[in-house]
Amino acid sequence: MVSDKRSKRDGRIVERVGHYNPLVDPIQYKIKEARALYWLSVGAQASEAVGRLLEKQGTFARLERLRAGESIETLVAEFEGVDVAAAAVDKAVVAEIEAVVAADEEE
Repeated sequence: MVSDKRSKRDGRIVERVGHYNPLVDPIQYKIKEARALYWLSVGAQASEAVGRLLEKQGTFARLERLRAGESIETLVAEFEGVDVAAAAVDKAVVAEIEAVVAADEEE
């Protein structure tokens, strides 16, 4: 989940971007790659535990490639294991991420 650091520990949630279930074997987790890339690109910081999960699924490596100019559609499709032409990534998310990356390049 994404929350404002100024909120209480169990305070307001900005957005749920995944889930984690350590009670099953093997442990289950699913993080929405497009949303994780968006929040990380606008400055969100992952906790230690979430950072390990993001590292494990390759999100941080894809974030670096996003900052280097690679297409968000390509990165998310790679994560999902589908052909880029067949990938159905939310266009609003793509527009948000591209705007953030463009703003970073202007600075």
